[in-house]
Amino acid sequence: MAATAGHLIGIDGYPGGWVGAVWAGGSINWMTAPIGGFASLVDGAAVICVDIPVGLADSGWRPCDLRAKELLGSARSRVFMTPPREVILLGLAAPNDEVQRLSQSLTGQGVSRQSLGLASRILDVDGCLPDSRILEVHPELVFQRLAGESLPSKKQANGVARRISSLALAMPDVDVIAVLEACPGDVPIDDSLDALATLWTARRHSAGQSEGIIAHPERDARGTAMQMTI
Repeated sequence: MAATAGHLIGIDGYPGGWVGAVWAGGSINWMTAPIGGFASLVDGAAVICVDIPVGLADSGWRPCDLRAKELLGSARSRVFMTPPREVILLGLAAPNDEVQRLSQSLTGQGVSRQSLGLASRILDVDGCLPDSRILEVHPELVFQRLAGESLPSKKQANGVARRISSLALAMPDVDVIAVLEACPGDVPIDDSLDALATLWTARRHSAGQSEGIIAHPERDARGTAMQMTI
């Protein structure tokens, strides 16, 4: 699908790369792109919300990751800590002992393989920065806001059901079930729901209603604010 210029898009990663929920002309359509194709996916968009770290620290942990864990409480494990830029640049291809030594020197701690597994996606987005249109959104914070509490795991049936009902209440102008039925068949349900959650924030941001989780976010070396938006 070719999106109309000025559209809004909420993006999540999925096994095939990126999946985007696009709000244009009063309806939601879907776009996908492989890893490495983020720039083409967001071309012409007015607001881009994505579930991936935006802005990388030179050392230490990003305050927005720490704040997100605090906000999620018992669900804090759903937030991966984002390693500093040098660690991300090494990625999974480097020997693990080399990566762990660098992480220890920059953060005082090691880094999980799960976090490193996001390196190619993080760098795909980072290659488009700085860009004020691109906002980091953590879907679990969105669903917590919509439901008033942290929801059951998105891998459980009741967690999926609660997410669908929360989105339906938050976007009464959208037939959420019909939108999910139209999603590409290779996109897992949890990734499609996360994309819709990030789109909800994109719509809020477009309407001037979004908010960051940190009052005064730090900026990375290239000027990008390290912030999560709801």
